Amino acid sequence: PRSLTMVASSSEHMNFCFAQNFPDGSIYMNHSEGIHTIREYSVWRRSFDNGKTWEKTPFVFGGMNAFLNNKGQKCQVSAWSDTLSTTHQINLRVLNDDQNGFTDYKSTLNLPFEGSCRLHREVARLKDGRLLLTGYGYVKGFAKLHAFVIESKDDGRTWNYLSTIMDDRNNQTAEGPNEATVVELANGDILAFVRTGGNDPLYQFRSTDGGKTWGEKTKFADTGVCPSAKILSNGTLIVTTGRPFLHLYIDFAGNGKKYQRYTVWNGSGSSYASTLELEPNKIMVIYDESDFSKWRNQSCFSRIMTAVFDIVKDDSLKLPDVTNPKADKYQYFYSAESRKAPTDKNLFFNFGMLEKAHGAKHGCYFEIQNIAERPYPILHLVFKSQASPYKFAHYFKDIEENISKIEAAWEVRISDMSLDNPQFRVLVGFAKTKSFTYVCIGKNHLWILDNNKLAKIPFNAGNNFKSFILKADANTNTFSLYEDNNPKVLYSGKLTPDKNMINKINFGDGSGLIHGEVDLSYFGYNIE
Repeated sequence: PRSLTMVASSSEHMNFCFAQNFPDGSIYMNHSEGIHTIREYSVWRRSFDNGKTWEKTPFVFGGMNAFLNNKGQKCQVSAWSDTLSTTHQINLRVLNDDQNGFTDYKSTLNLPFEGSCRLHREVARLKDGRLLLTGYGYVKGFAKLHAFVIESKDDGRTWNYLSTIMDDRNNQTAEGPNEATVVELANGDILAFVRTGGNDPLYQFRSTDGGKTWGEKTKFADTGVCPSAKILSNGTLIVTTGRPFLHLYIDFAGNGKKYQRYTVWNGSGSSYASTLELEPNKIMVIYDESDFSKWRNQSCFSRIMTAVFDIVKDDSLKLPDVTNPKADKYQYFYSAESRKAPTDKNLFFNFGMLEKAHGAKHGCYFEIQNIAERPYPILHLVFKSQASPYKFAHYFKDIEENISKIEAAWEVRISDMSLDNPQFRVLVGFAKTKSFTYVCIGKNHLWILDNNKLAKIPFNAGNNFKSFILKADANTNTFSLYEDNNPKVLYSGKLTPDKNMINKINFGDGSGLIHGEVDLSYFGYNIE
């Protein structure tokens, strides 16, 4: 995250953001204001400095279906007709050089069926020079919407029907396929993302023949509206969609096969948002903060926001100077060799852990130390607070991906030999099955959560470093604990149900159960 800025606010609802930026630093946006379907109206805004400042304008040129033609002119395509017909009028609006005047060009779109036509939402320019744009509407004789794609071979002046991406002639979705977007990948494949209903899945389709035909659908997200897709200059694929919430999906490989999900806004807005690349590895998401779930009621105020992010590919999040031999085994790995806490690399988040200078008086702190027993520094953790939030102090990572397996590995040494109670805890959890487990370590025992029961087993940790591997599997609802380099299972059991569980990893405390001191040599994990 780089910045969060309010573009506008209103006592009216503000929803349905569509925006497009251009090489000269201008951004054109349109959104709605007023209660949806009751008294909403369109608002147009523009910025000439990449979103730093904005002006509201009565001039009708927004971000929906906007693109730059081969002459360098800013253009916008529109057609919005609910009349069932085989022909529909398309308007191409071309901005004048003064950015205020325009010229409109009319053309006719011929459909191979009698249907309505709403063009929606992004124009994709392909490597072969064609322009693609998605539309949706009803087809005579069918109850549900269907999504299709049109093409232009003359830079947007005329358009032809190309193919149907998805229909729902068997009435299997709430709305039928409607809002969609397409994007071309580096290998020439074209991906389409299609909405099917408020609580129905958002689907992804792939075309390997330039958009003429589409393969089998795959579920992209459990729900989603108005998807926006973009290939960044470095090849990264970005998809924005949501409801509930607003999510940013990132595929660094750019092949549409594996995404990481980031939550931009966890409120109840419309989730119609636009993603713009401002410069290489820097994007802006334009979205609304509006109580859309109460869309027939008045709210105190709503806002149009811009969130700017750096998109940085780091497959491992390992520190560059890590020489620990375990580092190569794990996707995500921490040691204190760079003399940084795990939060300094965004590997984990910190809950209640303070640096020694600030936390010693609370009885809860961390410090990075050099020790004779290890060639690299360690993270010394003290959990001796009796007051909230410090008695629950820990490091955590909420994992957004739809994962089924977690393998966590760590090496720790009990530092307070006067205590027999647990002094360190590792927790893993799954949203998929709403289940979790944890392992607590003391000098003479392990405490392990097994199917809602806390098992206490003898284990001689002593004051030496001990390394562990915890493997948890949501598919089988089981887990196994190992000592590293020992194939024999130390303990195995069942995950514990928890209706509020999300994908997560905690280490340290987090329960109030822990009291003591430990030295952490490393912590790593893989997810699948």
